[in-house]
Amino acid sequence: MLFCSERKSETCVDRGIEIEYLIDIDKLIKDGYKCEEDFNNFNTEELKNCRLLFADANYKVLYNGYKTRLLFDKKENLKIAINSITPDFKTIKDRPFALYVLNENLMPVYAIAKLGSNVISVYKSEYVKNEIVLKRATEKEANNINIGDFKYTEILQLIKKMKSGFSYKKEKKTIDPYFYNVPYWTEGLN
Repeated sequence: MLFCSERKSETCVDRGIEIEYLIDIDKLIKDGYKCEEDFNNFNTEELKNCRLLFADANYKVLYNGYKTRLLFDKKENLKIAINSITPDFKTIKDRPFALYVLNENLMPVYAIAKLGSNVISVYKSEYVKNEIVLKRATEKEANNINIGDFKYTEILQLIKKMKSGFSYKKEKKTIDPYFYNVPYWTEGLN
């Protein structure tokens, strides 16, 4: 099941817009090009407010009407959610964005966020028997990360490390079981 269908209203072209930093997503939104219109909300109330803002051959951007943007990087086969403390996605000192790497059902599997801690860290989420098992990366470089300062290419490298380079230790804290079937990025958690 895909969040956005493969039906296209026209052939998707590359609009030639590059993302150097996450704030460059604004360039895509401002362009407004949409070669795809339909998307699947998984019949989840929290996803029904998502609006498609941009779609070309390389990227797709959606906004949930609250504090989250979804970026689908078609070249990297990557889906991420970016949470901001502000609805206008302006960076605030000491309140960086939270970033979630999503699976095909838009559920977070990796996060760069606080998730109840005072420190932004890299987390891994595992969905087991109606519970979300939260694990934190043990490496020093996996803490105090401000992804707003990273170039997009650096974020892609960090995501590769999150998937195969970091070691994780199970946390005592967990995420509310409500989010077992509802993506927890929809609550603006950071």
